[in-house]
This record gives sequence, C-alpha cells and structure tokens, in this order.
Amino acid sequence: MLLEHVNSLQEKIELLLDKLNETKVMNDSLILNNEHLKKINNELETKIKIIQAKEKQLKIVSALTEDDTDKQYFKNKIDYLVKEIDYCIDRISI
Repeated sequence: MLLEHVNSLQEKIELLLDKLNETKVMNDSLILNNEHLKKINNELETKIKIIQAKEKQLKIVSALTEDDTDKQYFKNKIDYLVKEIDYCIDRISI
C-alpha cells in the first residue's frame, strides 16, 4: 500500500516536472515573440514620425508659395532631406 502511494506520488511529480518544462519553453517563446513585436512597434513608430514630419513640411511648402515651380523645388528639396534623414536613421539602427 505504501509503495503504491510512493509510486503514485512519483508519477505525479514526473507529470508536474514535464508541465514545468513545457511552461518554461512556452515562456521563452513568448519572451522572444514579445521582443520581436517591440522591435516592430519601434520601427513603425519611427516611420509614423517620419511621415508626420513629411506632412508638416508639405504643409509649410504649400503655405509658402503659390507658384508651382517653387512648390516643386521645395518638394524635391524636402524629399531629398527626408531621404537623408531616413538614411541616417537606418545607419543608427545598425
């Protein structure tokens, strides 16, 4: 009888240890997934800030001039500067 209880306890302990190992593996997987999602979120936030900056610049250009040639010049200049900023951000991220 006592031997049966000991065997039963041993089986339950083994089951609990298996579940603990499964939980640890799942936890590690969730941690990695969370880190990946944080990285994606940071990248998206950076892109949003860049887009907002572009929008603000375009509003300024539109307010500055009514002449289409001047608008195109300013838009080209702004596009160039935004590309430079994007390049710098990419270099910093590496």
